[in-house]
Amino acid sequence: MKNFKYYIVLLIVTIVLLNGCSDILEPEPQGQISVEDLFVSENDAITAVNGIYNVLPEFYQSTMLRLTGLASDDGWTWRNELETDIFIVEQSFNHSRFAWQDMYTGITRANLVIHSLANVPEWSSTELRDASEGQARFLRALYYFNLVRLFGEVPLIEDVVGNKEDASLPRSSVSDVYSLIKSDLTNAIALLPISYSGGVGLEEGRATKYAAQLLKAYVHLEIEEWSDAEALASQVIGSGTLLDFADNFNGSNENGTGSIFEVQYASLGSGVTANQNHWYAPPSFNGDATTLPTDDNLNGTGGGPSSGGGLVQAFEVGDLRKDVTVSTYGIPNFIDATQPDGSLYFVNKFYNASVAELGNSSWNVPILRYADALLVSAEALNESGYVADGTAFSYLNAIRTNAGLNALTSADLPDQSSFRDAIRQERRVEFAFEYKRFFDLNRWGILEDRIQPQLNFLGLNFPSAKASAHPITGKNYYLYPVPDVEFVNNPVLGDQNPGYD
Repeated sequence: MKNFKYYIVLLIVTIVLLNGCSDILEPEPQGQISVEDLFVSENDAITAVNGIYNVLPEFYQSTMLRLTGLASDDGWTWRNELETDIFIVEQSFNHSRFAWQDMYTGITRANLVIHSLANVPEWSSTELRDASEGQARFLRALYYFNLVRLFGEVPLIEDVVGNKEDASLPRSSVSDVYSLIKSDLTNAIALLPISYSGGVGLEEGRATKYAAQLLKAYVHLEIEEWSDAEALASQVIGSGTLLDFADNFNGSNENGTGSIFEVQYASLGSGVTANQNHWYAPPSFNGDATTLPTDDNLNGTGGGPSSGGGLVQAFEVGDLRKDVTVSTYGIPNFIDATQPDGSLYFVNKFYNASVAELGNSSWNVPILRYADALLVSAEALNESGYVADGTAFSYLNAIRTNAGLNALTSADLPDQSSFRDAIRQERRVEFAFEYKRFFDLNRWGILEDRIQPQLNFLGLNFPSAKASAHPITGKNYYLYPVPDVEFVNNPVLGDQNPGYD
């Protein structure tokens, strides 16, 4: 999607929109341009749609790294950024605020597009008009999906925000948020093409029908609507292929057959560059090593919950994904100098040695891959009812054999429980550091069970008061705090999440 990748720039919607709810609630600016005047041509609409994507590159870097990577059993940090690593997050936590603001920035931009497309008097093609609305609805659904999983109840802002009152809404129920998400994705599926024909506004890399189907499958999976999840994921299966694992992350197959939806990053000087490899690379490689993979061999050393169900030990012997995902680089152990060289593991998945500065990678980062469709379908099929050596086995084994592992049969996985464990294992090693593990542990209701063994090394307890029963599934579910500034900005917002008062 190279044309589109470099086309994501700040644009005219920023005249009226908004760096998040805190900005929405500032006094109404003087000389504001009306919505009707903003949308006078097809090109205006294309520019506005591009602006909805604009929050993705920054959000899927440090913010999601801290909210999901460090807050799972896959990652730990030796640095001072211990909030999410040891679950001491409070209402003023910056990255909760960044997530809230980023998602509402995208939502308000999407609202503007959805409600303003009718102002464009003429379109060059129905495809472009439908794709514009479809992308806006897909992205609005994605942003609300992130919000509801991180914060639970959130205000449902569906209309164009013209003044403070428009954004001063109480938190809506989780069920209502999911209803809007599903409605948006149903519309997006109907509107979006399976691929793009090219040209301005129709460049490769934009959200497709398959992206909307797979995201909606994840929505159903999250709230345990198994048959709906399987039906949607199965519609994506057959649309792509499983790549050599490393090729999903090394820039060689961007927006290709192994990918469903990616965050588009630009080269230096052309837009937001990817800095995942900067956050993960060793200090001796000019990286920050903000997050390291958990490793039981560390026995809790390092100043953070480095051990306890370590990711390094999660890979089976012969799993080709291990060396792609983690590496010691053969360098000295800066955590424990008494240990030999090559004894400390780092996240290797996004490492781009070809750039002069590690924060300047132009490689895209996948959010939805073809592998997601297979594992979502396999999980949903099993939860609907275990079938020995059935279709779910075929999907699970496609992932395993692609990773160089043996296929499993009903002799290995004789019942629903053992197959469930196998799916959870494959999801962990397949998607490590792709922003999924925290959400998986939370939706399965086992986040505390997986994190407490890590905290035991530090003599800490998981903050159980910050978890409550999910209103739809009833599973134990941990939520981040609604940023404290939002209660100041919005007097009708409601109550804070459990455990933060």
